Amino acid sequence: MNRRIKQVWLLAILSSFLLIGLQTYWLYNSVTYSMGEMGKKNAEKAEQAIIAYLTNIGAAVKEKSHIGYVVSAYFSDFKGPCTTVCSPLDTDTIIGGVVCRKPGFGNVMEKRDTFDLRETDSNNSFDCLNTYITYQLTRFDKAHFDRFISKKLGNNFIGAEMKTGKHRLWQTRIVEPPTLFHHEMLVEVPFNPIQYQSMQMRMQVPMLPILKGMMWQMIGSLLVTIMLLLSIAYLIKVMLLQKKVDKMRSDFVHTMIHELKRPVQTLKMCVSVFSAQKINTEKADSERTDEKDENALIMETVREESDNLTAYLAKLREVIRAEEHIPLQITSFDIHAALLNLAAFYRKNWQKEVNVSLDYQRTSDRMMGDRDLLLNVVSNLMENSVKYSGDIVNIHVACRDTEKEEVMISVSDNGIGISSDEQQRVWTKFYRSNAYPDMMQPGIGLGLSFVDMIVKAHGGRKMMQSEVGKGTRISIIIPQHS
Repeated sequence: MNRRIKQVWLLAILSSFLLIGLQTYWLYNSVTYSMGEMGKKNAEKAEQAIIAYLTNIGAAVKEKSHIGYVVSAYFSDFKGPCTTVCSPLDTDTIIGGVVCRKPGFGNVMEKRDTFDLRETDSNNSFDCLNTYITYQLTRFDKAHFDRFISKKLGNNFIGAEMKTGKHRLWQTRIVEPPTLFHHEMLVEVPFNPIQYQSMQMRMQVPMLPILKGMMWQMIGSLLVTIMLLLSIAYLIKVMLLQKKVDKMRSDFVHTMIHELKRPVQTLKMCVSVFSAQKINTEKADSERTDEKDENALIMETVREESDNLTAYLAKLREVIRAEEHIPLQITSFDIHAALLNLAAFYRKNWQKEVNVSLDYQRTSDRMMGDRDLLLNVVSNLMENSVKYSGDIVNIHVACRDTEKEEVMISVSDNGIGISSDEQQRVWTKFYRSNAYPDMMQPGIGLGLSFVDMIVKAHGGRKMMQSEVGKGTRISIIIPQHS
């Protein structure tokens, strides 16, 4: 019982830790996902802020200058290079050497730059050309940029840094995503791709909006965890109470056995003395034959019932000991000779005709196990065969080796049998079948439960084959591993 309670405690504690871990993992993933979504929104805001900044400085240049800038570029949509006159006002394309100018176009700066922009689409390419021209016609002011971006992004903006790489960046990307323990993120936004320039912007990801969005999830998870812990605490309390009640029951049974042994022994002693006196009296007065027979029958009945009560107390004591998991005394003993002795003992039954046959098929007479307990198991099975059979009892005991280094001992009889509905219940303590024809048959329902406990204590297993009206066969299999 104590071992089972410890196992239940261990399973309950492991289950609670597992569930709390799963809850924590789920919350962690939920927060991480929410932070990732917030990071994507921040990246979009950063990109929009950069576009707004370039548009703003482009508009400022438009008001002050009408200078054009000639640029030639290779686009993915055209086979040859396309020469473009870019200005802050608009873009004029030169086709076949003729400049298609827009109204208000001013001077053209005599400088030509050629770029290969076939790695991106034409729309992106034209935007990048305009960005490039705007950047050429203005002087980048880092302080002005920070003020502008900070005004757009608010307190989430931490700082920015211009980066020149080896490859052009065409799309915004998140370099360092935010984490649960690091609420900052690094976003890289295209700034001047033609000159391999990008802007790395560090931003703050606020946790308060994320936690507000997950408030009900966190409350639900907390309530589930609290309910689990309260349930485990209640379970442990109930198990401790059950353990206390079980100890009280065990103490009561031990006390009862101890207290009943003395009057039973006294009763048996008195019966023995009275029987001896009656023998002497019967020799002196042989004429009182009828009274003698009646007294002898009474004495025999008292003696048998005293023996039955002694056997019940012994069996109850053995069951209690088995529940307390007293260590087994594993030894090597002669199982063949022990089975022969049991067979001879049960053949001497005075009330029924008992025929016992033994089929021993092992190559060795030795067996590993607790000799007294295992022989008590076999004796219980044979006693049940005698008890729940007719006036003529046929018992067949078989012993053989299995293929898995085990010893199988089987006890078969021609008794009343056990129905399929009750074949699992008969192993329960104090259970007696209602199908017995004679419910006055002595017994307290501990024999098979004792068999079950002793077989399990040896690490073995049991099997039952029974049919009502035809008999029962019960086998125990005991491992023989050293």
